[in-house]
Amino acid sequence: MNFREIACAHLSRYKESSLAGTGDGYFHYRGRDVPKAHILPISQQELNILEPYRESFWKSQYSCIKLHRYFHHLNSSQALCINLYYPLIAEGVLPRLLQFLGLPATGDLSPAFEKESELEVAKRLTSFDFHIQLTDSCQVFFEVKYTEGGFGKAKNDEAHRKKFIDTYEPLMRESPFLAPECHDQTFFLEHYQILRNLVHIGDSSYVVLLFPGANSEVAEEAAYARDHLLTDAGRARLRVVFLEELTAFLEKQSTIGPLGGYFELFRTKYLPATHHHG
Repeated sequence: MNFREIACAHLSRYKESSLAGTGDGYFHYRGRDVPKAHILPISQQELNILEPYRESFWKSQYSCIKLHRYFHHLNSSQALCINLYYPLIAEGVLPRLLQFLGLPATGDLSPAFEKESELEVAKRLTSFDFHIQLTDSCQVFFEVKYTEGGFGKAKNDEAHRKKFIDTYEPLMRESPFLAPECHDQTFFLEHYQILRNLVHIGDSSYVVLLFPGANSEVAEEAAYARDHLLTDAGRARLRVVFLEELTAFLEKQSTIGPLGGYFELFRTKYLPATHHHG
């Protein structure tokens, strides 16, 4: 079984025990609606936010984002991202995350979910799962994966070739952070999704790739990106983070107060015990 199958089986059991009485949601497949145990009914999608911060999140300004089409799936990486970071925002302890990343947490931190790129000039902008503005210039972009089978490629078609020339080539022209082969159109489209992220590495901006270490498909692609798509200067501004390790760190930091026990709930939901990393 791959990580996705393990996680979906685990989330199906989780729904039965932790969200008892919730019916199955449907997945539209080949013209049919197929009931799936790891999916919530759309009418109950708010239950995908963990109980301690559920009400607080849905009442907050942060809930005004555009929810992904599959937000009601328990393996939604958007829901995971909110469950991981929103409590840190709510309790004013976002600096703990920056401490883990080895980044300075000075001044007012301005967090956002679903942050659209301000670098790109395009109709469809890259949207980051999470973003922290540290100071006027310093910022951190987060790409979060959960059960996805890796990072996406783009079709080598007219539209994407045009987007490469109009949007990405100008961004890379000056960049000392990306390896030379990334400037090749075919190569760029082969590694499209991850390069759309990495192109945001700058003199004072960092990119974080966050995913479960147990998801070997994503882990391999992230390692490849770190080793082959970036220069040394670029590598210094990339953080590859295993969800298992960040969760353990936050759990250790949050033994008392409102967050006490919260990251244990998070781990129970998202990290199937069979694949404990380390």
